[in-house]
Formats: sequence, C-alpha cells, structure tokens
Amino acid sequence: MLVLTSLAAAAGVSAAVLSGRVSSASGPLAEVRVTVLEAHRSTTTDAEGRYRIGALPSGSYQVSLSAIGYRPEVRRIKVAASDLTLDVTMVESVMELTPLQVTASPAATSPLTSPQPVSVLAGDHLEMAPRTSLGAQLEGQPGLRNYSTGAGIGKPVIRGLSSNRVLVLADGQRLETSQWGDEHGPNLETADVDRIEVIRGPASVLYGSDALGGVINVVAPPLPDAGSGPGLIRGRLSGSYSTNSRSPDGLLSVEGASGQFGFRASASGRTSGDIRTPDGILANSGNRAAGGSLALGSRGGWGSFTLQYAGRDERVEVHEDPAEEPDFTGFQRIDEHRLRGTLGVPVGRARLEVEAGFERNRRREFEEAGATEVALGLLSRTLTSDVHLHHTTGPLVGTVGISGLRTSFAKFGEETLVPASTTSSLGLFAFEQAETGRWNLSVGARLDARRLDAEADDVLGIAAQRRNWQSVTGNLGVLYRATDRASVVLNLGRGFRAPSSFELFANGVHEGTARFERGNPLLANETSLNVDLGFRVQSASASLDLGAFVNRVDNYMYPNPTAEFDPESGFQIFEYSQGDARLAGFEAAVEAHLSRVIHVKSTADYVRGQNLTTDQPLPFVPPFRVSYELRLEGSDLGSLRDPHLFLGGETTARQTKLDPEDVGPAGYTLVHVGGGVGLGRDVQLEINVRNLFDQEYASFLSRYKRYALDPGRNLTVRITTRW
Repeated sequence: MLVLTSLAAAAGVSAAVLSGRVSSASGPLAEVRVTVLEAHRSTTTDAEGRYRIGALPSGSYQVSLSAIGYRPEVRRIKVAASDLTLDVTMVESVMELTPLQVTASPAATSPLTSPQPVSVLAGDHLEMAPRTSLGAQLEGQPGLRNYSTGAGIGKPVIRGLSSNRVLVLADGQRLETSQWGDEHGPNLETADVDRIEVIRGPASVLYGSDALGGVINVVAPPLPDAGSGPGLIRGRLSGSYSTNSRSPDGLLSVEGASGQFGFRASASGRTSGDIRTPDGILANSGNRAAGGSLALGSRGGWGSFTLQYAGRDERVEVHEDPAEEPDFTGFQRIDEHRLRGTLGVPVGRARLEVEAGFERNRRREFEEAGATEVALGLLSRTLTSDVHLHHTTGPLVGTVGISGLRTSFAKFGEETLVPASTTSSLGLFAFEQAETGRWNLSVGARLDARRLDAEADDVLGIAAQRRNWQSVTGNLGVLYRATDRASVVLNLGRGFRAPSSFELFANGVHEGTARFERGNPLLANETSLNVDLGFRVQSASASLDLGAFVNRVDNYMYPNPTAEFDPESGFQIFEYSQGDARLAGFEAAVEAHLSRVIHVKSTADYVRGQNLTTDQPLPFVPPFRVSYELRLEGSDLGSLRDPHLFLGGETTARQTKLDPEDVGPAGYTLVHVGGGVGLGRDVQLEINVRNLFDQEYASFLSRYKRYALDPGRNLTVRITTRW
C-alpha cells in the first residue's frame, strides 16, 4: 500500500475527508449507516449523529444514508483537494424502501429511478428467506421462481428463463457452475451477504453472454471503516432450526477495522435430513453444506484494494422416482473455491477499477451411499478479468470497460457427457446515463467475441474442433419523472447467449433428464430483443410498481424429441435444435402502510412462453401467481424491541399451456405466518411457519412433480446476536 500511496502522490492525486451530522426533526440520529457507494466505504453515526470517512480520493460519488424508520437519502458529492462537509436531515417514514442497486447501471439507482426492472432482497426479508438454495431464497420476488430438485438444488428462474440464460454473480464476479444440467445449481453461500440484486431482463451490455434473461448479483457488505477514529471489531452469531427436515443452520461473522485497513471473516454450515411432505418422507433427499469467507481491504487517498476468498463444500442427495428406483441412494459432492481482487484508483476526475477473479468448481456424482468411485466428474476452472473506467462529466455518468473470461473444463469418472474444452471470451462495452430535468436517459453498447476449443473424445465420437461466435448487444432506456414520487420507464435491451458444450456435443444418456441427448455442433448464438414498460410510484406510505414485457428470442436452443430410441437404455433420443421463441408477461407489486402498526403488501406475476417454430408452449414456464401479506408492528415494551407479526400466503394457478413432454400439477394456495422481537439491544428472535396448513401441492417448477409432493409444514426458529 505504501507503493500505491507514493504513486498516487507522484501523480498528484488528492484526498479529502467527508464528515457531517445526520439529524431528524427531533434531534441527532445515531446508528445511521453512511455509505460512499463507488468507494466501497461505510460507517455509522455516533450518539451525536456525527460521522467521518477519511482519505477519500478525488472524484464524484454517491452517498447513501439509511436508518430504520426513516426515508433513505442519497446525495451526490464531488471530492477535490479540500475536506467536505455533508449534513443531512432525514425524514421519518413508515415506508420500508429498498436500498440502492449497483448491478443494473453505471451509477447506483433506486427502484424508482433504475433504467431496468430491478428487485432487491435485503434486511429482514433476506434474513428470513430460505437458505437451502439461491432459487428458494429468491422465489418470493416478483417475476422470480425456483427450478428445484428437492431442497438442496434450486436454480433461479427470471421471467420463465433459467440455467445459462440467467447469469449469477458473486459480488460482481460471474459464476460458471450451473450450466451442465438441470440438477446443477449455483454454488454460493448467502448467509452473510448485504443484499441480493436482480435485473429482470437482458443485461448483456454490462455482463456479456448468459445475461439474456437477467442477472442475479449476491452483494457482500462493504468492509467496515474506522477512518481516523479508534479501531473497531464487531460480530454476529446466528443459529436456526427448521423442523421439516430437521435442519440446523449456523453462522459466525466477525469484522473489524483499524485506520485504512478493514477485514471480515465468516463461517457457516447447515445440514438437513429427508424432506417431509404431506404424503410422506422423500427418501434420499437430505443435504449438507459448509462454507467460509474472508475479505481484506485497505482504503485511502490513493484509492482502494480488496481481496476476497469464498469456499463451499456440499453433499446433496438426489431423490429418484420410487416406481423406478425405490432404493436409490446416489448423491453429489460439490466443492467451490473463489478468489477475487479489486483495485480502484482515481484517474483525474474519473475512477479506474481493475478486477481479477478465479473460480474452481469440482462436481462428483456417485451411484450409491458409501461409493468411492466417481460415476460422473466435472471440473471447471475459470479466470475472469474486468477493467472499468467510471466517469462523470456534467449530467453524464458512465462506464467504459473491457471484460475477459477463460474457462477450462475437464471430465473424469466412469460416464461421459461432454468433451473436455476451453472457452475464451472478450468483451468491449460502454454504458452512459444522463439526467436532465425530469428525464433520465441511458444507452449502452457492447461487442463480444467468444471461442470454444473442444478436445477429441472417442467415447462421444467427437474430433478436436473449434467454434467461434461474435455478438453485438445494446440497451436504450428512457425514464420520465412525472413527479418526485412517480416515474414511467421504457427500456429496450438486446441480449445474447453462446451455446454451451453440452448443447453442442452431448451424445449419451443424461440421467438427470431421463433421456438420451444429442448435441448439435452447428448451433448459433441465441439473441433476444426485450421491451419493458413500467410505471412506478413511491410515497411516504405506499408504493406501486407495474411492468409489462415482451422478450423475443431468436435461435432459441431446445432439445427436440425424435422418433428414435436408444437401444441400450431405452430412452427416447432428443436432439438440440434452434428456432424462435417469445416470452411475454407482467409483474405488479403494491405496498401500503395504513398506520404505524398495519402494513399490507401484494405481488402478482405472469409469463407466457411460446416456441414460435414448433407452435408449442415452452417447457417449465411458471403459471400465474399472486402473493399477499399483512404485517403488524408494535411499539417497544421495555426490553422487547420492535415486536412484529405477519400473516401471508401465495396462490398459484395451474399451468394449462403445456409443452407435450410436460405435465401441469393442480393449482394451490399456501399460508405462512411468523413474527419476531428484539430481546434487549443485541439479540433478535424470529419464528416463521411456512405452509401452515400442511397443504398438499407440487410446484410446476419442481423436477419431482411427476412423482412427489413439495415440502409440508415447516417451522423455523432463528436467533441472532450482535456485539
């Protein structure tokens, strides 16, 4: 860091101190979180409402201020050589507004001002969401569902698209772990994260291939900042137990700071037995996961540097149809390791960010409990690199960047599905935003080149070969602020997805889908054109978010059934083909705070997917759903803080527009109840019951739906303490 400091000084880079006082109409506010978003710096106000963030590099930043019971505030500041004072008066609000997002655009925006439809899962909603999989954690959000294989495997679905059509990021680092089959989900831990941001719709301009349907970014909390004050250390210990599958869950997180240095370390783990449904137990459906993370960073006038590591080890049992394999005890072992370094330095009035990441994912599948021989093994190693230049010129805020990726894939074990291969890609992009009066305009463009080198494979009958693809994508957004509390937004986005090696070269039985699958090495890029129209309103006591979309996908890749059957397995042969598809639908969310005690919320979403080439519905497109919640919040009672209760539910219709190979379970209604209370200052107790009446149902997006029900009643008790 001394070298960087010296270089910054030699280059004439200046640094300043940001300080100020946060108050309300009734006086100073303590424990307000003050975050300089682009600098990844965060602190909290003291008992007198004062805060101080030292050694900020010169540049333009957005400062976010948030506190429970108050409307979030955002201020844009310009830091030069002299210190800066920012005093803010916050307004009380019963409205629980979502935080700013940093995934969908160069500058952080709120849901009211974002050029694209976004969802942010944070706070209590994130704390109480199921942690068994990323898909399960997000499925309550508008437009999102969970494509599940039991409780341990859940792939997020955005507007009817999933797998390689939805890109998953870990704090901005793209993951390459869920593309090999339906029973392969994202492998990342969400127990100790700040929020999960979701872009609904294509985001290939910023993220390249696979962001055709949307992006999910699991965002870590900013490292703590001691500034020029005394060093600090604090922690969180959380434990829970869920009754349905007898599942304990625990998290220990510790963070601290001294001067310009900050750190965070966490360890988490969970285990569960077999799933219990109203119709009985699903044999061989348990799982366990253990993970840990470490982040170190230093921030000063020269800029910032952060190094992050995350690891996770999973053992997932896979339930099979009892009519075909009643004694099946097969399981998967997955270990995931990620390393990421980020350097940010000021360049004149701009800011340069350089990021490099490494991911190693090893997946082993075993035929039965106690087996030591790997039936199918998949190993991927991915290097990612990104260079972004963020600039602010008058009303224009933008990013120019270059992104690179290299993934090497190797296979091992008794079975073979795809050949060993190496994928390389390079992308150049620019994304600009401008706010003028009541108008907010955004435009972006990107050029991508992608190459896949496949090795020769005698088992699959494949010769060594190379495939190349290029793509041009873009975004255009227009947002009009009709009033300070209402906006109308129109967004056009073009996305793309390059074929995976599985779609290109598969030639054998795929046990996960119970069919013989044959790839097509001549597949072209999928490309999409998506149109979004939205209307958003936020007041001090209510919010409304309405949106409709049409997404046209050209060269849509899908397994096409043939009249042939594999003589050895007896499975029907499916060949990957391409055609055109269209997905159209809407999302709606309304929230009203009738008083400080009574709060109501409801969401609805629907999407219809059609294969235009075959004139048949697309498979696994979720049916219409509506959710509702009544929440009661009381006043403190002595040492009991913020007591609250909720009663909620969801109603899902039956999917009647079916692909010929699909089935549609009956519609259903689920009821959920729960509540929580603070015990003293630093302990929080939460109790949540899902499927209160033990309703028999099968989700349309469950891969068990033909022969098994979804989980029955589940009581979760969670207790969290902070120090």
